Amino acid sequence: MGVHHHKTGLSDKNCLKFVHAADLHLDSPFIGVSEISTELAGQLSSATFNAYEKIIDICIDNEVDFLLVSGDVYDSADKSLYAQLKFVSGLKRLSAAGIRAYIVHGNHDPLSGWSASLSWPENVHIMSGDTVECIPFECEGVIKAYIAGISYPVQHVRENLAVKFPSKERDWPFTIGLLHCTLGKGEGHEPYAACSEEDLVNTGYDYWALGHIHIPSVVREHAPAIIYAGNPQGRSTAECGPRGCYLVSVGPDNEVNALFVETGSVRWQVAEVSITDIGSEGELIDRISGCLSDIRSESAGLPVVCRILLTGRGPMHMSVVRPGFLHDLIRHLRDDELNGSDFVLVERIVDNTGLLIERDRLGTRKDFAGDIVNIVDNLRSQPGRLGELRVSLAPLMNSPSGRRLIEEISDEEFLEIISDGESLLLDRFVGCGEE
Repeated sequence: MGVHHHKTGLSDKNCLKFVHAADLHLDSPFIGVSEISTELAGQLSSATFNAYEKIIDICIDNEVDFLLVSGDVYDSADKSLYAQLKFVSGLKRLSAAGIRAYIVHGNHDPLSGWSASLSWPENVHIMSGDTVECIPFECEGVIKAYIAGISYPVQHVRENLAVKFPSKERDWPFTIGLLHCTLGKGEGHEPYAACSEEDLVNTGYDYWALGHIHIPSVVREHAPAIIYAGNPQGRSTAECGPRGCYLVSVGPDNEVNALFVETGSVRWQVAEVSITDIGSEGELIDRISGCLSDIRSESAGLPVVCRILLTGRGPMHMSVVRPGFLHDLIRHLRDDELNGSDFVLVERIVDNTGLLIERDRLGTRKDFAGDIVNIVDNLRSQPGRLGELRVSLAPLMNSPSGRRLIEEISDEEFLEIISDGESLLLDRFVGCGEE
């Protein structure tokens, strides 16, 4: 299976061809962008629709047999009328080209949500939320594929939907499972319709077209191919890098070739710059500018919105924390960026820097700074101590406000928070005397 970040035509007229897309989130808002630039906000307001139109273009240009959409067409259950009209308009373009579309709904656009009464093209099949449907794709009197899928009837689907899919029969042709789900732990995503890779493999299908996880990824290459298409347009620094869909061709022996095609019109990026070996403000600016140049050269000509994380310990920390320093630095870095089509615009600079502190030496001191270092070392070396800390924090974590604002924290994340807390305390209580 080839996975490439560019568009590739598929010329074999005898093979099955389809596009797998997911998580369109049409009309999704881009929070906080207007504060950076009203021009950029205007550009991003149509970005999810532009990505969808590119998906339709890819289907038509490559003369595919059908389009698969693995859930979350819209951003909310009460989808906007405009988003619905744009979605139907794209499907009509497919219909005019003789291309079918098979769609499931996910947690953001469950069947229970409001929908306008619109005329759907005959080429569209939306999977039921009551049971798994298995739809034959027929071409010139021959069934070339089966597409099995189920939609979310309501937003919160916690049961394992994968085990409801019927096993592939011996005489079935290429068989596809269309599902919006969490495979494994699904870090950073709600565990809707959670299932295991084994659940999918046991069906005997040839391809699983998954949605819900926004990072494009090939979970398994064959027998079966299991692929998350990801969302076709990143919407924040939580969704960095290329975003798009998969253009899939199937050979005579059901071998799968999946090509990633980028559809986003703007990329998001997070970059880290360390101050450890930087001795002057000019050098810091040059280092960040160089970082932005590297991002520009790797962006395939697309504009990028970037967040810079300043890390490390060194004398530049005192400049970074000066009132107005980062604000003026961001203004400088944004100057003239929007004039070109391949701009790299700094969304924010996050200060994670600190003063130079000899931590090992502090651990031998019999004072408050020494106590801080030793407490943190004990928490890192004795996993059981984290359990004690969780008990102490339970009233906060389990309170109504805590459950609403704080997600479940893993031990690894707990240790990161502890390290950040240690840095803040040492900076405050040790200060310049330990540079």
